[in-house]
Amino acid sequence: MARVSPSPALPAEPFAAARRAAVAQAVRAGEDSPGLQRLVRTAARVLHVPVAMVSLIAADREIIQASVGLPEPWASLRHTPLSHSLCAQVVRLGGPVILFDARSDETYREHAAVVEMGAGAYAGYPLEHHGHTLGAFCAADFGPRRWSGGDLQLLEDFAALASGELTLRIGLQELQESGRQLEERHARLLAQSSRDVLTGVANRRRFDERLGEEVARLQRHPGDLALVLVRVDGLRELDDRAGRPARDAVLAEVAARTRSVLRRRTDLIARLGDEFAVLLPGAGARDGEDMARRVRDVVAQRPVAGEAVTVSTGTATYLPSRGATQFYADADAALHGPPAHGDDPPAPSAP
Repeated sequence: MARVSPSPALPAEPFAAARRAAVAQAVRAGEDSPGLQRLVRTAARVLHVPVAMVSLIAADREIIQASVGLPEPWASLRHTPLSHSLCAQVVRLGGPVILFDARSDETYREHAAVVEMGAGAYAGYPLEHHGHTLGAFCAADFGPRRWSGGDLQLLEDFAALASGELTLRIGLQELQESGRQLEERHARLLAQSSRDVLTGVANRRRFDERLGEEVARLQRHPGDLALVLVRVDGLRELDDRAGRPARDAVLAEVAARTRSVLRRRTDLIARLGDEFAVLLPGAGARDGEDMARRVRDVVAQRPVAGEAVTVSTGTATYLPSRGATQFYADADAALHGPPAHGDDPPAPSAP
């Protein structure tokens, strides 16, 4: 049998944090849902009522997710204060609210939904999601109405269908969010796997990948590519004298200073053991020599991690006839040839 709901003042509002989060999730998931809108249209048609709607009850307002026949300004606003919401009573009671004639009902006749919005008869059933009552699926008339048992069964079924729609859409939303988080995590892991932990610059793996990419690009579109190798002078002696922490601090600072003189986003600095490589797409021999000089100068400007440090450099330009392996070998030969300091030009690349 249908029952007339007790006073709205009796139950406590179940607006715990978990329920608030579930409602917020449902609001996002159900926004502009064509499935919910079809359900309220169908309910209004089969029940022969002017108003049907799906509403979610937040801590401070009723949010109308789908509706038909709701008077203005509520239809345009798509939300109402809780003081004007009969659906809020469904949530507070945790069960259906059935009113045959709200205007003559001692409990509800002074309710704002009756006085200001013109509600006459009302029947609402809970929308459930994972143990939370999110809101109500309801039908209303502007005059008295004797809801039949069949009417109420239909409303209960519509509420179950709307709950299922929301649950499916929330699940899809969670899957999409999980996918986004997985993509972000993958990107972070990929970045970490291509970065040297000590210095934060690219590691050898990333250098090899990037060198292969640049060589493949030059095969399609011939152009320039320069490589500068940078070696910290006396690093082994520093390690013997001051220990590993001092050595690591110097390497990290040299990497930071070298990175500070890169001029283009396409330039790459990578740590290759105790040396650094600076790959310069689109750069010729003179550009490479200029970069090597800037690196030497920025390191020599002031002590590095408290140590008087200099670096040696070796420069090479890519020649398609010699390939990527020889390209690196040319720079390495230049690096380990006569040291280049200050404003002296670096050793020339092998022909």
